[in-house]
Amino acid sequence: MATVLKTIELPAETVADIDTLVSAGHASSRAALVAGLVARQAERQRAFDAAIEEGLASGSSGVTLEEILAEARRRHGRS
Repeated sequence: MATVLKTIELPAETVADIDTLVSAGHASSRAALVAGLVARQAERQRAFDAAIEEGLASGSSGVTLEEILAEARRRHGRS
């Protein structure tokens, strides 16, 4: 994969967190840590988008919002 040099501004606390994670061995470098986190977030977003599309494609369940809320309240002991 080709690499591109980009400069970004981050809060000092974020940079400190990144450095702590790299120092603890969670990644080999700042760039590797950020790339891994971005890749993981992108995968989560793709999975979320796919789940939304699957739900929309499945059509209506025939259950009303009021019925869903009533069931949730029953399960969790709230009225």
